[in-house]
Amino acid sequence: MRFQRHVNLYAYAVKCIFTYKARTVSIVSSLVIAIMVLGAVAFLADGLEKEAELSAAFAPDVTVQYLQAGRQIPIPMKYGEVIDRLEGAKAAPRVWGYVYFRNRLYTVMGIDPSKMPIPKEINLAIASGRFLKVDDRGATVVGDFLAKSFGLRVGDVIVLYDQSMRPFNVTVVGIFTMDVRLYTADLILIPIADARAFFEIGEDLATDLCVYVESRAQSRFVAEQILKNIPNARVLTREVLREALLAAYGARSGFVSVVWLILLVSAMLVAWNQASAVSTEARREVGILKALGFSTSDILEVRLVEAVVLGALSASIGIFLAIIYVVYLGAPVLKEFMLGWAAIYPEFPLPLHIKFSTLFTLYAIAVFPLLVGSVIPAWTSAITEPDVAMRGT
Repeated sequence: MRFQRHVNLYAYAVKCIFTYKARTVSIVSSLVIAIMVLGAVAFLADGLEKEAELSAAFAPDVTVQYLQAGRQIPIPMKYGEVIDRLEGAKAAPRVWGYVYFRNRLYTVMGIDPSKMPIPKEINLAIASGRFLKVDDRGATVVGDFLAKSFGLRVGDVIVLYDQSMRPFNVTVVGIFTMDVRLYTADLILIPIADARAFFEIGEDLATDLCVYVESRAQSRFVAEQILKNIPNARVLTREVLREALLAAYGARSGFVSVVWLILLVSAMLVAWNQASAVSTEARREVGILKALGFSTSDILEVRLVEAVVLGALSASIGIFLAIIYVVYLGAPVLKEFMLGWAAIYPEFPLPLHIKFSTLFTLYAIAVFPLLVGSVIPAWTSAITEPDVAMRGT
């Protein structure tokens, strides 16, 4: 009997949702908009944080830069020999910079395949063609998203222009894929000799040195030794780089936190306002229910079920629309806030990431305001006498 009674209460609660259509539409629409914006912000922020984590995981154990007057300048290659003499450490030079290609800013990076543990180290996989070889000249390997954007295939020629606006031709010998989406859309890998010629950097210099150690536990010790042996060096361990990337990729300037707070308060005010707007009608309904034998707990249970159903429905629709907004529409407007460099860097698939904790929070945000806005007024009506409640006074 008790089970049947609960079933009847739940059925009545669902019926009330369809009976008060104007209230239902108003509450659901306001919550759907709030959850859609909140979900889009949260999923994109989580995705950017994951992208930062992956980027840091694929970085060298230690990155060594050279400073002059507090600014980075090319580092002499002789310091690579100093690092190689440290126990368990091996230095690999890189020469890299930025180039405008078809109105976007791309990273051109020159590496020495004999010293750089790519592709194994950064989980890079060749989708077609091959990777760079030591004796390659005028060759390049690009990411699959960049290749897709420009319709590039193995054997095609890319014309880049150096700082003197002289053309520099490179032939695509391979197309790679990896977990970090920005790399697949931004990175153009070429032999280090070609990079030196393109950026006009001498053979005795490099942009920075990538240091790989036999054990990650040695990273801090190696970093300390580098600081002692190389004057004016800036040493970045993988952990330091991870923190910097999280700060750059994550919730920009507290924007995410502010949006969460504003929309949470707005959702609560909307739910409270809608419940208050129908307070007279709700009191009459409560008076009739109590006259028919409903107890105070029964009435609260009905309102509780209404709040949970409406909140869960609103959250589900809002989350679905948030995914559509980010994945299929590219998060217009919001992307410019989250990615401050999006105007000059290449387009790339937004890194959407959905965590269980985020989903739980979104559903809680949808349900909690309704509980506050409907259960509390229902309780105040339920404790009044039936005849008083039916008069709506």
